[in-house]
Amino acid sequence: MTQMPLRFWDRNKHMSWLKANLAARRIQNNPSTLLHLRRHLDAWRDDPGDALTIRVWDDILAQGADAVVQRITALDEDGELARDTMPPGIVLDEAEIVACIAERRRQEVLGLVVYGSDS
Repeated sequence: MTQMPLRFWDRNKHMSWLKANLAARRIQNNPSTLLHLRRHLDAWRDDPGDALTIRVWDDILAQGADAVVQRITALDEDGELARDTMPPGIVLDEAEIVACIAERRRQEVLGLVVYGSDS
């Protein structure tokens, strides 16, 4: 069985997804991690510039930790929107970022990922 390659607009979107997978593992291991995201949302509530982020993340967080994990790792438009609007609060350390870069490169070399809008 041949696996279809992952498709992202560019390396930044790919990296965002890889980081989201690390964040998802943290959330699975400790759902209280989401409290950090909620605090950022609450601090931004009066800023109209953050309205989209607040609307998207209020909805996602209301569904619980499992829904957050599913949404931020989804390989569709909803997943991309969640990653693009994800408030800070789950900080990755240098070793985790280096691991994401290495995984991105590994996937590129093995042809497991394709960039661009064409199929």
